[in-house]
Amino acid sequence: MPESNTQTLDRYGMLLSIGCAIHCAVLPMAMGLLTASGLGWIAGPEFEWAILACTFLIGSTQLIKSFTTHRNPLSLYLFGAGLTFFALAKLEAVQFQYSEAVLMTIGGLLTATAHFKNLRLCACCNAH
Repeated sequence: MPESNTQTLDRYGMLLSIGCAIHCAVLPMAMGLLTASGLGWIAGPEFEWAILACTFLIGSTQLIKSFTTHRNPLSLYLFGAGLTFFALAKLEAVQFQYSEAVLMTIGGLLTATAHFKNLRLCACCNAH
């Protein structure tokens, strides 16, 4: 059975969110190594904002579309919680050692979980 566009975009969203979580968790430890190897752009704010923008666009499109079909808000709640953690990190609303890395990692894991839950929800029906 061919995979639907919903499943494909949810998989991309999940991979992007997991990549975001890994990026944010490992970045504080690998900053010097990235700069020395010429990959310092991965640590730059432009890269982070690009990841966040893609996460927001894919997530909001897929999860709102799924909600209108299934009326199950769990994925949207998880996605909203993830976006809240992203906002707390970027607005520097919470301050402690490595606060941005911790908050962004939690946000990435929450948005990945939202896509995973949405994949499971959509696999239970033939609506997509």
